[in-house]
Amino acid sequence: MKNFVKVASLVATLALAAQVNAATITPMADAVNSRHVQDAADSQIWVSGDYGATNGTDKLCWQTGYYPDGNPIVGCDAVAKPPVVMNGSLNLDAATLFDFDKASLRPAGQEMLGRLAAFLNRNSYSQSIIVGHTDSWGSDAYNDRLSLRRAESVKAFLVSQGVPAGKIVSQGMGERQLIVSPASCKGTKAARQACEQPNRRVTVDIQGATVPANQVEAWKRELTAVGVNVTK
Repeated sequence: MKNFVKVASLVATLALAAQVNAATITPMADAVNSRHVQDAADSQIWVSGDYGATNGTDKLCWQTGYYPDGNPIVGCDAVAKPPVVMNGSLNLDAATLFDFDKASLRPAGQEMLGRLAAFLNRNSYSQSIIVGHTDSWGSDAYNDRLSLRRAESVKAFLVSQGVPAGKIVSQGMGERQLIVSPASCKGTKAARQACEQPNRRVTVDIQGATVPANQVEAWKRELTAVGVNVTK
């Protein structure tokens, strides 16, 4: 009976200690969540056998739920590989984003851009360049204005979702970078306009994205899911 009381008391003590200590544990404040935990009060990494001790080769660092995909910590893991700088290019069909000859975003376009904004807000990059493009129908001056208005609509939406305005550049190229040559489009006016649909688009180039080496594949998968072509 005495042994039972001692065991119960020990369990209760450990449970109470766990509750107290858990309140002070926070993930490392990194661009990517840390593999290990630290004490919120003094920022020391938690290590086995000696809470709050300086990391040593004979200590094991406490793991977070992000282990092993999170950022490694010097003194707990092998030296982290340098981050990889990536670029991404997203080609958005104007028919998805806008009604014909308009610059106001459609609901389907807002949904797609919302997913892109969420990604940009979670990752580090140097700049995002948004370029509007039109088909060959209409005057050069009109198409220049329309393409710029569309690029600025995309920028305004991304900014409304928390993407820093200072990291976005918007441009209008009009009909100067056609994908489909008008000469190759035959038939009625409607058929020729439909043929030039690929020319009506907005491109988003993500430049200088700094990605931890162990997160590159996850980064690619996440961007591919929203239609971004990722390149190094």
